Amino acid sequence: MIPNLTIGDLMIDCANAERTRDFYADVMDYEKTIAFGCLALKANNGMTILFAETEIPYVPPVWPEEPGKQQKQMHLDFSVDDFPSAVEKAIRLGATKATTQYGGEGSITMLDPEGHPFCMGQKTQTKSEKSEFDLYFEEKGYGVIQDISINIDCQKQKILREFYAQLTGWDQGFHWSALIADNRMIVCFQGCDNDATMDEYIPPVWPEEPGKQQKQMHFNFQVDDLQSAVEEAISLGATKPADQYGGEHFVTMLDVDGHPFCLCARK
Repeated sequence: MIPNLTIGDLMIDCANAERTRDFYADVMDYEKTIAFGCLALKANNGMTILFAETEIPYVPPVWPEEPGKQQKQMHLDFSVDDFPSAVEKAIRLGATKATTQYGGEGSITMLDPEGHPFCMGQKTQTKSEKSEFDLYFEEKGYGVIQDISINIDCQKQKILREFYAQLTGWDQGFHWSALIADNRMIVCFQGCDNDATMDEYIPPVWPEEPGKQQKQMHFNFQVDDLQSAVEEAISLGATKPADQYGGEHFVTMLDVDGHPFCLCARK
């Protein structure tokens, strides 16, 4: 485990950073800001979300996924108080409803103006509606389940979950397919071995190349000792690409399924 590792931010790739940032700001009433020279949002849990225009032409994912097409890699889930109104608002602001749905009543998959899939679901309304997950949060003193969570696609669910559990020390007791991060956000892992909507997970190519799978989103983690953090990540199965752009400030790594993530020296 890397001591004192925290989520610095989540970076979302796009063709038009301003349009994408403004869409999520308006949909979720998140605060607009600037961070690390990027257009950004501050989510209700305090997490910074960065929006970055890619150096090569950005290619949006295809949903539902199709062989040989861009995959989503990661996607956001939002819990909302008024589900019908939130869906209507998102569509009015430029989202589209995916033609194929798997969530049933009270949940919907949508595409943002850039083509990233995201899901909206009805937040628990009353005490009698509380699920075992709501009760787990209360028992642990985490408060209510947050309005934002993230899903990471992978080849084998348990293997990637175990990697991040060992890397971060995040709470593993919530559910066998998920972890609770340091900021109390639920991080879920969706593997081809347990997800009928995914035929085969294709890892992104880094550095990115035209015509290849793009990373779409990635985490930037803050650490106290950058060199020790890199060594620990490698010991747990991560790899360090030959191409690096962060100098003494950050190192790009690949997890056991090929997702890039960055370890950043805490300032």
